Amino acid sequence: MNFKYTPLLILFLFFSISSFCQEYKWRTERLVEKSKDALYQRNWDAAVQYMEDAIEIEPGNHHLYLERATLFYGINDINKVVHSLQKAFVLEKEWPAKYTDYYFLLGKESFDRGEYESAKDPIKHYLERGYRKDYMKMAEIISQSIAFAQQELETQPLVNEDVQTIESENIFRSIYFPFFTLYPSEFLYFTGQRKASLEEGIYRAKIEGSQFQNVEEVPIINTRENEGAAAISADGRVMVFTSCNRRDGLGSCDLYISYFEGDGWQKPQNLGVEVNTNAWESQPFLSSDGRFLLFSSNRKGGFGKRDLYYSTIVNGDWSKAKNLGSEVNTFADEISPFLNLSNDRLYFSSNGRIGMGGFDIYMVEWPIENRNVKNIGLPINTFNNELSYHEKFGGEKYWSRELQSEEKYPPAKVYFDKGKEGSKINLVYGDVLNSADSSKLKAKIQIFDLALDSLVQETYSNALSGEYKVVIPRPSDYSFYVESPGYLFHSERLEITDSQTELSFSLKPISKGETVMLNNIYFEFDSYELSEKSQNEINKIADFLIQNPNVKIEIGGYTDKLGSDSYNKELSRKRAGAVYEKLIDGYGLDKERINAVGYGAKRLSSGKYQKTVVFKIL
Repeated sequence: MNFKYTPLLILFLFFSISSFCQEYKWRTERLVEKSKDALYQRNWDAAVQYMEDAIEIEPGNHHLYLERATLFYGINDINKVVHSLQKAFVLEKEWPAKYTDYYFLLGKESFDRGEYESAKDPIKHYLERGYRKDYMKMAEIISQSIAFAQQELETQPLVNEDVQTIESENIFRSIYFPFFTLYPSEFLYFTGQRKASLEEGIYRAKIEGSQFQNVEEVPIINTRENEGAAAISADGRVMVFTSCNRRDGLGSCDLYISYFEGDGWQKPQNLGVEVNTNAWESQPFLSSDGRFLLFSSNRKGGFGKRDLYYSTIVNGDWSKAKNLGSEVNTFADEISPFLNLSNDRLYFSSNGRIGMGGFDIYMVEWPIENRNVKNIGLPINTFNNELSYHEKFGGEKYWSRELQSEEKYPPAKVYFDKGKEGSKINLVYGDVLNSADSSKLKAKIQIFDLALDSLVQETYSNALSGEYKVVIPRPSDYSFYVESPGYLFHSERLEITDSQTELSFSLKPISKGETVMLNNIYFEFDSYELSEKSQNEINKIADFLIQNPNVKIEIGGYTDKLGSDSYNKELSRKRAGAVYEKLIDGYGLDKERINAVGYGAKRLSSGKYQKTVVFKIL
C-alpha cells in the first residue's frame, strides 16, 4: 500500500533537441539525438546509455541533466529524476520555462525526504515562476512546512527512548493500521503484507513488549483478494474493513462489516449504497460501541482527492454518509481517521497541511466545529509517511509509518510510545446470566448518560461466556438497560468514577409474579410529576409490552417514610398513575394490560426505602 505523493507533471515526455542545439557540442547533440530515437523505440537501456555518454562529454551542461531527468521520469525512476535535477540545480538555478514544474518536483521530493534546506530554493523558485494552482497551493504549504519541521527538530529530541517498534520484519514485509480490542481478550488487529507477497490480509496477535505472540490470520474475513485497513469496536464485537474487487462490491474498494458471535467472526456483508459508492472507500474507524463510522473516500463532490466521511446507525441502519467538512478535509488527501476513547479528539493523516513531509498525523478537538487542526509533531511525525494512529486503553500510542525506500511499494512498520499519557477512560465489565440457572446470556446493553440525556454506548454480551466490556467516555451518572428475548429487562443507575467498574447482571425469565425494579424513573421530592430523564425507562416498559403482547403488568408506586400513611399511599398511587398514563397515551397500549397501584412507603431489605415504582408480571 503505497501512499507516496508524486506529482504528475505535464511535461514533454519526448524531449526536444532543437531548442537547445546551440547549447551542445556536435558530438553531444548526436548522442542526445540517439537517446531520443532509442526512447521512441522503447529501448530504455540504450536511451539511458546514450544520455550518460553525452553527460560524460559535457558534465557541466545543466541542460543535459534536465533532459536526463525527463528521460528517467518517462521510465518512472523518481530517485534518478531527483538526482538529475539536483545536479542541474547546482550548475544553474535559472531553468527554461519548459522545466518550471521541475522546481516543484525537486522541492517536493527533497522536502518529503527530510532534506529541508535543499527544498527551500527550488520551492522559492516555483513560487516565483509557477502557474499551476494545485502546485502553487502545495508549494506554499511546503514553504511553511520547512519552517515548522526545522523548528520541531530544534526543540524536540531526535531520539526518544520511549518510542519502539513492533518487531515484525521476520514475518511481514509491512504492517499498518493497528487496532486493539477489549474483548474477547486484548488483541492487536492489523493489516499485514507477508514477505514476497503484495496481497494484504487482516491479522491479529498478542503483543509482549515489542514482540508478536501467536500471530494468526483472521478467519472468515480474509479471501484470496486484498483485505485490509480494519477497524474494530473497542468491545471487540464489530469489525468494518476494506476489501477490493469482491463480486458484491460497488466500486474498486468497499467497506464490509462483520460481527463477533460466540467464538468467531461471522460472514461479512457489504455496507451498501448508504456508505459505499462506485469510487474508493477505505480506512474506516468505528466508535467504541460500533455505532459511528468514519472513513476515507475519493468519491465525487469532496474538497480534495480523498476526504473523510461519516455515517451513524439510525434505527438499526447506517445513515447516508456525509462529508466531514472543510475544517478537516483539504485539496489533497485525508485518510485513516481515529476518534479517541474519550470521544474528545479526532486524529487523522493528511498530506495537505503544514507538516514534516509526506503524510503526517493531525489532531482536532471533537466535535470539530470552529476547532483548529494541529500537527502532533515529533516523535510521531517525521519526513516519512505516518499513515494511521491508535490509542490503546492503557494510554500507549501506536501508529504506522511507511519507510523511505527505493522500492515501488515501500515497507511499513508499527511504532508505539509508552511515555505519553493517553485518554482517560472508564471501563465497565461483567457478565450477564440467567437468574434461574446461572447460564450465560447474550443480551443487549444500553448505557445512557443522565447528564446529557443521551445514549452513549450500546453493546452485547457474548452468547457463550456472557461477558461484556464497554468503554465509558467520562465520569458521570449513567442508566444501564440490559435486555434479552424471553427475559425481564434490568434497569440500573450507576455513578461511574473509577477507571474500572465490575457490574454483572442477572436477568429473570418472564413469569408470573416476577418484578422489575425501575431504577430510572424520577420524581421531584413530594411530587408525582415525571422528570424528562424518566423517558428512557418508559420507553423500555413500552417496548417490553409490545414485544410480549400476552403479558399483563402491574405498576406499583412507592414513597419514602416521610408523611402520613394515607398521604404516602395517595402520592404513590399518583406516581404509578403517571407512569400508567404515559404508557397508555404515548404508545396506545391496551388499558386492560396495565394496572396501577399505590403502596405508600416500603422498606427494602437493604434498609433503604423504595421511592419510585416497580412493575410486576400479572
